[in-house]
Amino acid sequence: MECEILNGKTIVAIGDSLFRGNKDCKGNTWLEMLARKHEMTLYNHGINGNTVAIRPEGAESGTPAMCVRYADMEEGADYVVVLGGANDKRLNVPLGEVDSYDPHEFCGALNILIDGLSEKYPKARMLFMTNYDRRRNPSDIGLYDLDYVLAMEKVCHNRSVPCFNNYYNSGISFNNKAQLSWIDEGIVRGDGASNRHFSAEAYEWLMTRYEHALASL
Repeated sequence: MECEILNGKTIVAIGDSLFRGNKDCKGNTWLEMLARKHEMTLYNHGINGNTVAIRPEGAESGTPAMCVRYADMEEGADYVVVLGGANDKRLNVPLGEVDSYDPHEFCGALNILIDGLSEKYPKARMLFMTNYDRRRNPSDIGLYDLDYVLAMEKVCHNRSVPCFNNYYNSGISFNNKAQLSWIDEGIVRGDGASNRHFSAEAYEWLMTRYEHALASL
């Protein structure tokens, strides 16, 4: 089968809470499921609340941005996966231009990441992943989740880097009420309200989609 190409490989991932997992799913996302299935070595650098770009002055404090902390990741990856954008939108990171290299702008930080990861892993198969359809309210600077999705897609296309558009192509949306009963961790746990984080069932459902995406790189 085509996905056997993943067997025994090393995968390094950097992202936010949708890579790290939340509550019951912490450390048990589709990445861990994929690694177990194919006996892969996984280094998961997902951090809850993390941004791609450096946070604007005055924003809540947090861990270093992905465009900075990627440098400390393990060497020797066969696959590199990047997910981000949700917290950049939440914390009012400006988009910037597609050819920006300003680490305080979303596009600039993406270009820094692409260059840095390409240098660190020159032969690795790389996949950037956009945010999902999670929250449709605008940020304080008038930007939507979709703005960051399309910006990542545009930067990646400009750099010939594969980009998986989760907003359009994941098949899962937190704004689809019919799906919430099984994809939203908060509702599955019985917390009573959507917390916009995936359940174990949702991660398992997504894993097959990403398994084939990675195997096809």
